[in-house]
Amino acid sequence: MERDKIDTKYILITSMNFPSGGAGATYINLFCRGLKVNGRSISVILLKGFAFGNYKYNGPRHNVSDEGIPYSYLGFKQRPGNQFLKLIDEVLSVFHLIFHLLSIILQSRRISIFIFNSEPQYNIPIILLSRIFRIKTTKFVAEFIDRSEFSTSFFGKIKRNGYIFNFNHLNKKADSLIVFSTYLKNEYISMGYDEKKIIVQPNLTDFEFWGSGNSEIKYTLGYSGAPYLKDGLHDLFKAINLLQVEGINVNLLVIGDTTFGKSLLPALKEECQRLDICEKVTFTGLVESSTVKQYLEECKILTITRPSTTQTKAGFPTKLGEYYASRRPVLATNFGDMETYFTDGKDIVMAECGNPESIALKIKFMLENPRDLELISKRGYDRAYQLLEYKSSVNRMITFIESGMA
Repeated sequence: MERDKIDTKYILITSMNFPSGGAGATYINLFCRGLKVNGRSISVILLKGFAFGNYKYNGPRHNVSDEGIPYSYLGFKQRPGNQFLKLIDEVLSVFHLIFHLLSIILQSRRISIFIFNSEPQYNIPIILLSRIFRIKTTKFVAEFIDRSEFSTSFFGKIKRNGYIFNFNHLNKKADSLIVFSTYLKNEYISMGYDEKKIIVQPNLTDFEFWGSGNSEIKYTLGYSGAPYLKDGLHDLFKAINLLQVEGINVNLLVIGDTTFGKSLLPALKEECQRLDICEKVTFTGLVESSTVKQYLEECKILTITRPSTTQTKAGFPTKLGEYYASRRPVLATNFGDMETYFTDGKDIVMAECGNPESIALKIKFMLENPRDLELISKRGYDRAYQLLEYKSSVNRMITFIESGMA
């Protein structure tokens, strides 16, 4: 039986980028690498084309990552922006998905499928084929996306309703769930899903990659990631304004932008202008991971000041592990599972959600207590390593998955 588990062919089906191109791509890459390190075979099926700012994918349709993980595009290799071409792309991808899965199933019945996608047009055929051929499926549930993140157009409403249908119904058809928060675990338990089939793993981090170098500190504060409303930059901006009024000089580096579509930065720059902190805030725009790493090394304190909403309770930020791996002190607000995993003043500095005054006071404390900050940073690194290091975390996940495959 143990031999059967090792010989099982794992397939991960996703609408994210792979092997690079944003937080979703980073997670999937680390999960696949973790499987490989733990002696498992994994290949990736990409439901959508590459989409990461102005970067283009020029490789073949069937490729292999630097870590030796095969991946294939089902539709267009580059994700289209045109609505009509998007529709054609989805139709092609659904048909190719069905034929591709049937081909794999007929070649080898000993397979197990991971799904990292929240769109029903893809998940329905995956679930149907899995039921017909008795294939085990595991669904990743990373977050609950708030209504405000969807367009109010006709297609936006269809997408929103499809997302809710997938969250409430299709996810429950999987044999097991990997969720990113206790909030999501409790949601599915309340919907009747078996608690024994759910594992909570907040995120994954490659601590070796993000290890800090010896760069010169240029910025007081740093933020990394797509700066959506849920990420609380407006509260951080207000805190910087409050400190400025007190005569405390801090500056902020905002690293990143949305990975696909209209830039988020113009509205953020307008907010900085309104608060009279334009000279205090620098925006890098969308950059690749290697450049993000260099920028993080130039920041004294790394920040994540999310408000408390359903979306922030349900998710867990990729950037938090990257912050800790950079061996920098972290300032966060007390959203979601933060207080479950970390303790204010011990391994993190924690402010109140939605409270710029609290954020400003915590920044002031961090600047005035450098020795305390060193200890907090070290303990935070150790705690985050136990929680998020990808090799041991994936080993826990695969042990959990395979325990239900007997």
